Amino acid sequence: MNIFLFLFLAFAMGFIAAIPIGATQIEIAKRSLNGHRRAAFMVVAGSVCSDVMYGFIALFGIAPFLKSKIVIAVFGIAATLILLVLAYLTFRDGKKSEMPETNQSVLKNNKLSFITGFSLAITNPMMIFWWLIGTRIIRDLGLVSDFDANTSLLFLIAGGAGIGSYLSTLTNILHWAKKFISNKISKKVNYSLGITLIVLACYFLFSSLRTLLN
Repeated sequence: MNIFLFLFLAFAMGFIAAIPIGATQIEIAKRSLNGHRRAAFMVVAGSVCSDVMYGFIALFGIAPFLKSKIVIAVFGIAATLILLVLAYLTFRDGKKSEMPETNQSVLKNNKLSFITGFSLAITNPMMIFWWLIGTRIIRDLGLVSDFDANTSLLFLIAGGAGIGSYLSTLTNILHWAKKFISNKISKKVNYSLGITLIVLACYFLFSSLRTLLN
């Protein structure tokens, strides 16, 4: 096994998997653009922990119940509720964007930020399939013949590092960019992020209802 190429591909796949814009990236943006970089990193940490947890489930096969359509629908409904709460908080903070930072206690709270990142990621059990697809690609390339315990752990660590690297890079870029954003623009950004969260919530709700009805 070419260990270097194996780790590089696992890292790259994790990095690419984190690029599509979702609720986690929105929560990172909200905190970074409001100057709460540490809290944004806590969102990153929570999200990575959840994604890696799903990696353990995928590679070690300890939760076959997640294949149930009903369970998937329940996760979708949970995601809908979480996103609606976050949308409400986003709109509320948008009204206070010109107020002192002490009014943004929710955004600055590190523990709550970690829980937010973890909760958003855990409502996406489809991440399991990403890990399974990743292992299939590695196998098809002939880098690994069998994912034993050690190989699986290396894949999870490298993939998790890739996910965390992209989200951390996004955090730093947005934190740097905030110095060029006025309060008026910041307020508009908050409202835009809130609307995006509502759209995501509607998507999860529609997807869950469709799964239950079918």
